[in-house]
Amino acid sequence: MILTALERVLVHLHGYWNAREPSRAITQAGIAEGAQILRSHVPRAVKTLLAEGLVDSEDARLVGRARKTKVYRLTEAGIRRARVILESLDGIAVDVDGRRTSLGEARRDLGLGPLAALGAVDPQGRLRAASVAKEATQLLGRDEDLAVLRRWRAGPASVAVVYGSRGMGKTALGRAYARTVPRSAWVDLEGIPDLEAFAVAIEQATGRVAATPTHPQSVARAMLEAFAEGTKLLVLDGFSEVPEAVVESLEAFLRLARGHPEPKVLVLAEESTPAYCRFYGRREIESGTVVERHLKGLDLEDCRTMLGNPGIEAEALRRIFLLTKGCPLYLRFIREGDEAGLRTHSRFTKAEIRLLLYSGGALGASTSAR
Repeated sequence: MILTALERVLVHLHGYWNAREPSRAITQAGIAEGAQILRSHVPRAVKTLLAEGLVDSEDARLVGRARKTKVYRLTEAGIRRARVILESLDGIAVDVDGRRTSLGEARRDLGLGPLAALGAVDPQGRLRAASVAKEATQLLGRDEDLAVLRRWRAGPASVAVVYGSRGMGKTALGRAYARTVPRSAWVDLEGIPDLEAFAVAIEQATGRVAATPTHPQSVARAMLEAFAEGTKLLVLDGFSEVPEAVVESLEAFLRLARGHPEPKVLVLAEESTPAYCRFYGRREIESGTVVERHLKGLDLEDCRTMLGNPGIEAEALRRIFLLTKGCPLYLRFIREGDEAGLRTHSRFTKAEIRLLLYSGGALGASTSAR
């Protein structure tokens, strides 16, 4: 089920229909992040909803901010419309680890919001629980990265590669961008053992079958044919130390796509991807065949927002910022007080983890001192 920008805004605001205090989530910036639409699309969307009587607006002062800002709330008509959309969303049949159920039941079991749950459903109707943690990270501070991807799609380059360290938000960025492109296809490369498995994943995502799934040239041709059949964007997530034959198929795809502006493949790659897995070189970058983008951590103010603690002391915020380098995944663990998550997914020492949790307000001073 594909939702329009207006429907996404209604569903997002429904989560705050009975909130007593205004928050960033119901500002235009918060709506863009929560509804998972481009920031530039929000003014038009809320203007339409205001005109239709589905949303009201007011100037309000948020906690921790001196100046007032515009916030938006659903009217009674807006609440009714949002609930109709939610009912349709929750009725979608999905597969969770081999069990057929409804999206509503699955998202409640997994503790997901409706839009995050919908975003975790692949083209075959499978809700991948493994992607839930990746999707939970808020998409903050990525306006310029999204702008780079928009310019790439409008230009001649066939492939864009977004690099980032673990937890930097590559998947969240890719999901957000893919939602703006009709007929996007998604392939998760994590755990792909060989070229044949890659060919099967391409077939499941796009419907195109490789004539010889054990030959890189054949798989590359199937990828190219997918765009001729209507696919607008193919995202390859989890690119790192992949099998050599997969690298060769992407090299072949670059050769086949040369001179064709329609094929667009977005590769989401680990910053630590070894050189022998790179399917392009300096020549492809300089010739405009491939576009590269390296994700950076969030800035200080976005870190504050991610932590969900507007009143955090400046020194504590700076301490977290310097230790985490603005990594969204680490910031989410700190916000949720998830010591196990930090221990599993980072190289922080036990003392550093306790300091981070204390600085973020998840631990009391007496606990931190133990």
